[in-house]
Amino acid sequence: MQGDTAVREGASPAVGLFQKAHGKMVMLQRLDAQLASLLEQRRKIQDELSSVQAQINDEFDRVMRQAEETPARILTEIAESSRNGAPARATGRLPEPKPPKPDLPAGRRYFS
Repeated sequence: MQGDTAVREGASPAVGLFQKAHGKMVMLQRLDAQLASLLEQRRKIQDELSSVQAQINDEFDRVMRQAEETPARILTEIAESSRNGAPARATGRLPEPKPPKPDLPAGRRYFS
């Protein structure tokens, strides 16, 4: 142990500078590795965000296409139903009652 200390004390100041430089180079390598990892995480998150944005755009396109098609579909249904003689729309009324069938022979009346 004392021999090592003596070697260090007697060593040239260049040794300390080389050790300091080596420590800084190792630190730079670690930072580079951390930066590469962070950049990879950033790229993955950016890809996920782009995917979500595409899904949002697809959903908006679907809703807008449906909104454009709905009036045309309704008009087509109305036109087809009027061609078939059916009412274009339900009125919410009950059908008119049919007149009763006469089950008495003609000419006989029970009430005057």
